[in-house]
Amino acid sequence: MKPEEKAEIILWDWLKTKSKYVEEIYFNRLTKNIKELGGEKFTIKGEERKIPDLVIKIVNDYNSKFYAIEVKSSDNSKNILKATKIIDKYFKNYVTKKTEYYINDKKIKLNGFLIASNKSPEGFLFKNESLIVDNEKEEEGSSKFLASTKYKIIPKKEGNRSFEFIRQLWEEYNKTRSNFKEKLDCGIILGNFEDNFSPYIMITNFNENKKRWAQKWWKL
Repeated sequence: MKPEEKAEIILWDWLKTKSKYVEEIYFNRLTKNIKELGGEKFTIKGEERKIPDLVIKIVNDYNSKFYAIEVKSSDNSKNILKATKIIDKYFKNYVTKKTEYYINDKKIKLNGFLIASNKSPEGFLFKNESLIVDNEKEEEGSSKFLASTKYKIIPKKEGNRSFEFIRQLWEEYNKTRSNFKEKLDCGIILGNFEDNFSPYIMITNFNENKKRWAQKWWKL
């Protein structure tokens, strides 16, 4: 089994067994291994045919949301670093109507684009993340992240490389998103250290009430 497919199956199993709101997971192709899982498929149409690995359907308070996910193996760090293509290859094509997403021949509306790896269930993206960024650690009397963790804007603890990666991803997204009217979420999937490594998404999204972008740490 190829590393990428193995990573997808790890994500599938984790989300199926540990998530609270993920109703279904769809693959971009059905290999023998995926068929044995009973996996379902999503498809795309349009002039641009670049396709992410998974689409998840989230149902919360009777509202359905769909997120496209780029899944990478942590065996090679470059694979994850290149996953920022979700902005140029997926987000841009989607908001400019060059790519449409379908499930069972029914067109769906995406709510955002995410990145995950086979290490996501452990709270990281990269293979060898042993150092933890403690966002509640006090330095010189206080932590600048205390309010952010209190209001679930960011997690209390992060892997040191994932900490840098997500902020670089948001910086790249910030340069692009203002050029388009449609406002989609962008971020990563991680296991929460504080919640038995349950799946969470760490995203930037647009707050319609406050009319501004913000970060969120939400349970899947």
